[in-house]
Amino acid sequence: MTKLYKKIKEIQGDSLCINNEKSLGDLKLVNIISIFDEIDKIGRKMRILQFENRILYDTALAIHTSASLQELLDIILARLTTHTNADFGLIFLLDGDELTLKSHSNISEKNIEKKSFRIGEGLVGWTVHKGEGMLTQNVKRDYRYIRCVDNTKAQITIPIKMYERVLGVLVLGSEKISYFTDSDFKLINTISGEIGLAINNARLTEKLKKENQNNQVLFELTKKITASVDLNKVAEIGVKTIAEVIGAQSCVLAVSDEESNSLKIIASYGIVEKNQQLLELNGTIEEAFHKKYPVGIKINDGYAYSIPLLSMKNCIGILHVHAENVLSKDEIELINSAVTPLSTALENALLYKNIENLALRDGLTNMYNYRYFQEVLDEYVKQAELYNAHLSLVMLDIDNFKQYNDTYGHPVGDLLLKKITDVMQNNLRPNDIIARYGGDEFSIILPNTDIKEASTIMERIKNTISAHEFKIEDEKEKTDEEALGESSFKDDNILRKSFKRWIADKWVLNKFKTMSKSFNITISVGICSLADVHYDKEALIKNADKASLESKQKGKNQVSIWKPLTTE
Repeated sequence: MTKLYKKIKEIQGDSLCINNEKSLGDLKLVNIISIFDEIDKIGRKMRILQFENRILYDTALAIHTSASLQELLDIILARLTTHTNADFGLIFLLDGDELTLKSHSNISEKNIEKKSFRIGEGLVGWTVHKGEGMLTQNVKRDYRYIRCVDNTKAQITIPIKMYERVLGVLVLGSEKISYFTDSDFKLINTISGEIGLAINNARLTEKLKKENQNNQVLFELTKKITASVDLNKVAEIGVKTIAEVIGAQSCVLAVSDEESNSLKIIASYGIVEKNQQLLELNGTIEEAFHKKYPVGIKINDGYAYSIPLLSMKNCIGILHVHAENVLSKDEIELINSAVTPLSTALENALLYKNIENLALRDGLTNMYNYRYFQEVLDEYVKQAELYNAHLSLVMLDIDNFKQYNDTYGHPVGDLLLKKITDVMQNNLRPNDIIARYGGDEFSIILPNTDIKEASTIMERIKNTISAHEFKIEDEKEKTDEEALGESSFKDDNILRKSFKRWIADKWVLNKFKTMSKSFNITISVGICSLADVHYDKEALIKNADKASLESKQKGKNQVSIWKPLTTE
C-alpha cells in the first residue's frame, strides 16, 4: 500500500505541472494503467502470502491434530494437492536406500504404476541424490523421468528434509504441460522443511507410543509368568502374549528333553498341527537351537522364525513363530525382549518341576513313590465313589528278586527293575498310575477299569516279562555305568575316569565271568476291585497284596484276583 500511495502522489504532482498541455489526457491514461498494474502485483503477492499462510496453518494443524504418521501424511498431501490444483499428489518416504510410497491423493493406488524408487532412479530418486527440488514442465523431455502415473505432463518433485537429512520426496503432478508456476515450486519448496519436521515428530511420537506399549506388554508378561512355577502355564502365557502382539499365525514353545534328545511341545497358539507333540529338530529350529541365536526364513506361505530360549549356558527350548508377513524391527525387538524373562521363568519352572519330581518319584525307576501313590489313590477312590466308576488296584513283585541281587549284584538288580517298569509303561494307558511300593514291589492304579479288564491287562504284562530273555552281555556296559554313576556324571578328568574303569574291571565285570549269560524274569500279580471292598482304600491295598501273595503260593508267575467270597 505504501508503494501505491507514493505512485498516486507522483501522478498528482505530474498532473499539476502539465495542466495546460494538450497531452494531459494521454498522461493520465498511462498513469492510471501503471497504478492498476501495481495494484495487481500487490494483489498477487497478497494472494501468495495468504496461500502460504493457509498451507502453513493447515500443516501446523495437521501436525497437532493427527493421531498417526499416516494420517499426517494424508492430510498434508490432500491440502497441497487442493491448494495447487494438482491432478495428483504422492509422498515417498526413505527406508535405507529405497523410497517407498506412503501416501497418495486424488488418485487410486491401482493407478500408480511405480510405488518405489532407488536413490538416483527417476526424478524421485534423483531428487534425493542431489538433495534439491525440481520443477519439470514437460517430463517427457527429461531423460531422468520414469513413469509413475500415466499421462503425467508437468511435475513438482521436492525432497522432504529435516534440516539437511532427507526423509522422503513430495510429488505433485499435472496432466498439462507447464501447469505449475515458479511461485508454486518456491512455495512447496519453502514449506517442505516444515513437513519434514512434522514427519520426524510424528515418527518419534509413534516410536514412543510403541515403546510404551511394548514396555507394558513386557511388564504384564513378566508379572504373569513370574507369578507361576507351573511349566505349562508359564509357556501358555508366553506363547499367547507374543502371538497376539505380533499377529502371528501360529506360535509354538518346545523344551529340550535330554533323555529322548527331542524338543517336546508344551504350549501352542494359533494354527498348529493337531496332536503335534514334538518340534522337529531341523532347518531354522536346529540352527537356532545349536547356534543359540534367532533365525528367520521365508517359506511358501509366509515367514518362519525360530528363537532360542537360553539359560546361563544351554538352550532349554525353542520359540517357533509362523507369520504371514515379514516381522518389523519393532516386532523382532519385542520378541527378543520377551524371550529373556520367558526363558528365566521357564528355567525356574523346570527346576521346580525337577524338584517336585524328586519329591514324587522314585530315583531309580522314575516311577511314582509310595507317598505320591497314597495321595493320588485317595483322590481316585473319592472320584470313583462319587461317580460310581470302576477302579482296580494291582500289587506285584518280582519273583526271586533277592536271589538275582545276591547272584549278580545290585547293579544288575537295578537294571532288572528298570526293565520291568519299561514293560509296564509300554503296556499301560497314559492315565494309569505306576508306583514303586517298596523294594521289588510295585502298585498300579487302573482307573475306570473293572476286574476283568484289569486281569487281561496284567496277563499281557506278565507274559511279556516272562518271555523276555534278560542277557547280561547286552547290559554289561550299561551296568558298569550304573554301578559307577557315569551315565549321569560327565567329567573330563582322565585320571578320574581311568580309576573308575579300573574299579569296574576289578569289581563288577569279574562277577560276570562265572555267571550264566542269560535268564528269564517272572512276576507275581494280585488284583482287587474297589467296588468289592465298598470303596475302602485300606482294604483295597490289603486285599490286592493278599492276591499277590496267593500268586506266589500257587507257584509264582501268576495273576490272582481277590474275591469277597474267599476272604478270611
